[in-house]
Formats: sequence, structure tokens, C-alpha cells
Amino acid sequence: MKYFKIFIIIASLFLNMSCDRSWKISELFVQKIENSSKVIYKYDAWGGRDSYIFGYTILDSTQVFDINNVESLPFQYFETIPTNKNIFGVIPEELDDQVAPKKNFFPLKIKNTDEKGIKIKTKIFQNEGFVLRNQGYKRYQFETFKESRDSIFFYNLNDVVSFEPEHLDILKFKKTNIFIRTKSSSSVSTISIEDLKLSPKDEIISNIRYDLTPKNKTDIRSFSNIGIFKQVKLPKN
Repeated sequence: MKYFKIFIIIASLFLNMSCDRSWKISELFVQKIENSSKVIYKYDAWGGRDSYIFGYTILDSTQVFDINNVESLPFQYFETIPTNKNIFGVIPEELDDQVAPKKNFFPLKIKNTDEKGIKIKTKIFQNEGFVLRNQGYKRYQFETFKESRDSIFFYNLNDVVSFEPEHLDILKFKKTNIFIRTKSSSSVSTISIEDLKLSPKDEIISNIRYDLTPKNKTDIRSFSNIGIFKQVKLPKN
């Protein structure tokens, strides 16, 4: 009986450890909402048994981000710059009721919700059609950049991936899904961009991932806080 009790205790400890779902943040980004005290966080986190979560959440700028208490926004991509009144999002979803669905490049439905007093409009697309319009991944080095209210421009870019490298004089992106990482202090290491394009009638045109690196030392504070996510430095364990 004594050894049986010891076995039960050890087994219980093992089960508790194997089912541990405490989350460890791997990346955290933040951007301000213009004319508001609120901010939006983009998080990626790993938990026990290789579980993984990611998403967006709205908090007041005075609140401390807590991965265990986030209320996720119902989309994966931003369609426009978030405002203190409206957020427009996009998400692809798997269809469970069709084995080989006909490809659809328009929203299947639109969902309206509310979060922290902000109206959220989410366009839900068929995952199969969404993936089909994915046009790959590109990497460039840029020399300079410029911002307007709703866009960002990169100049004098060199392709750093292709076997036949190309040169671009300029690349323009809407301020939507832009994430700036730093390598030390405030020095920019990489700017990742999910360049999702929809037609005026909401058809998926393309979705290209870009990673841009500066040729010269670039301070993250040179970029605005509106429409752009900036990496939050996490404390070292």
C-alpha cells in the first residue's frame, strides 16, 4: 500500500507537469490607437506540450499586458488602420462541411462585434480561397523610408533571396500589418509586413509576406506609433 501511494503521488505530479498550460510569451508588439488612451497588443506565446497561441487584444495604455487574461480580437489581419471608433479585420476560416469546396475569394460572411467601446467589423473568408491567393515571401534591404498618414514607403531596395536579385526603386505599403523588430536597444533589425490586398468589391487580390532590413542603422523611434506595431522588449528569464 505504501508503494502504491507513492506511485499515485508521482503519477499525479507527472500528469500535472505534462498538462501544464502556463504560457511563455515569445514575441510581443504594440501600437497606439490615435486619439485614444487604448493600445493594441499582438502576442505570440508557447505553453505546455508545445501548445501555441497568437492574436491581438486591446488594453488601456495604463494596463500591464497579461497573457493569461487576454480577450482576443476575432481576426488575423487588419484591413485598415485601427481608430478609436472602428476596427476592420480579416480572417480565413476552414469549412468543416465541405470535402472539396469550390474556391471562393469573397467574404463568406461579415461579423460585427464590440470591444472596449470600439466597433469591430470582421470579414470572414474561405481558407482555401485565401491560401490560393497567397503569393509568397520576399526579402529586401532598404536604404531609406518615408511615412504618410496611411502609408509607408521604402526606397532603394535590393533583393536578398532570389538567385537573380532584383532592384526596386520604391515599395509602398498601407499601414496595416506592419511589425518592427529590434536587435539591441532601439536599433531596427527587421520589418515584417503582411501585404494583404482586397479589391473595392472585397475580392482577395494577393497576400505577400515581406521582410525588410535596413542597410544603415535605423532607430525604431524614427517610425510613428500609429498603424505600425513595434516590438516590446521582454524581460530575460
